[in-house]
Amino acid sequence: MLVYKGHRIQLLPNNKQKTTFKQWASTARWAYNYGLAKKIEAYEETGKYLGAYSLTKEIVQLKKTREYAWLNDVSKSVPRMALMQLEEAYANFFRRCKSSDKKKGFPKFKSKEQSKIAFHLEPDQVCVKGERIRLPKMGWVRMTRPLRFGGRLVSSVVVSERTGKWYVSLTVETEHCLTDNQGGEVGIDMGIKTLATLSDGTAYENPKALVRYQKLLVRAQRQLARKQKGSQRWKKARLRVQKIHKQITDIRSDAIHKATTDIVEKHSFVAMEDLNVHGMIKNHRLAGAVSDAAFGEFKRQMRYKLDWNDGTLVLIDRWFPSSKTCSACGCINDSLTLIDREWTCSDCGTHHDRDKNAARNILSKGLQTADGSADTARGGLEVTSSPKKREAGDDNKSHTCGIT
Repeated sequence: MLVYKGHRIQLLPNNKQKTTFKQWASTARWAYNYGLAKKIEAYEETGKYLGAYSLTKEIVQLKKTREYAWLNDVSKSVPRMALMQLEEAYANFFRRCKSSDKKKGFPKFKSKEQSKIAFHLEPDQVCVKGERIRLPKMGWVRMTRPLRFGGRLVSSVVVSERTGKWYVSLTVETEHCLTDNQGGEVGIDMGIKTLATLSDGTAYENPKALVRYQKLLVRAQRQLARKQKGSQRWKKARLRVQKIHKQITDIRSDAIHKATTDIVEKHSFVAMEDLNVHGMIKNHRLAGAVSDAAFGEFKRQMRYKLDWNDGTLVLIDRWFPSSKTCSACGCINDSLTLIDREWTCSDCGTHHDRDKNAARNILSKGLQTADGSADTARGGLEVTSSPKKREAGDDNKSHTCGIT
């Protein structure tokens, strides 16, 4: 099975190569801004937009002038790919206009201070051998490690700077070997205290990277605020803040990749809730914790990893009462709150761990949806066993709770 797999590898350029990287990144930003200005000017005069091909021809002609002779020192892919990015930005803008989105997102000029330091190259201009990569007009550049997956380079090759280090991002078309999983079925309950709880009782801990580095990050940001913007000390303080953010991102990404890979290797059918992450972030008390857990990234990785291994992902409707429903008898406990980590069903007396119970209900609902016995719109609204609401007299019956 042929799939696309990405790599992001740190480069080890010498001082001359670092200088060239910065110049090429500046050229990419200049080409993007040049193309945007020309497009706006042409529309104001003729009512039509210039295409990427016409703008590329203009830049080729500029190379022959003395003022823009420096463009000859840059690979032809750099301005060409920047103009292709501009073309994509316009396409997204027109798409949002047609769909009547509130935020149209008209392309903006890239700032020297705020824009990402990066440039794109065409895959046929790049060659990778072992722990080296050959870039046009630059020669071989060392990498920290070779490609994990061999194959044909596809899409664009991106060279970017982050926290003072340079990275190359490549995508290859490679043969993927299906995992030898047991074909099991599992439901997943996403949470803040525990990143993911499975219906079989397995739990994947949430590293809470943001909480771990919160004090250090606040201190670094306070030091940055004291510095004069643009000074050398300000740049050093900003780099310190960026390094902390990168550490947080790396810890979070590592935990999610390990959890999703382990789940996919053991199960071929996965049921999850289709959480409204955007709406959850609006709750200011939970916004930080929800963002730190990265529910959206977890679901994205589960989707493509299951697709690689011919697995099935079923998304359950976000309004399905998975935590409040008793997985044994179907009774709904309306008095359950976020602080209650355990509870006892008033009808059947079953004692539940909140997360495990929710995962079991999600799996049951997912199996029903996959069998076609329930509505499949947004994961389905029906539940496997018809839930029963507690009667008024049941509110006084005991249930246990824990405090996180």
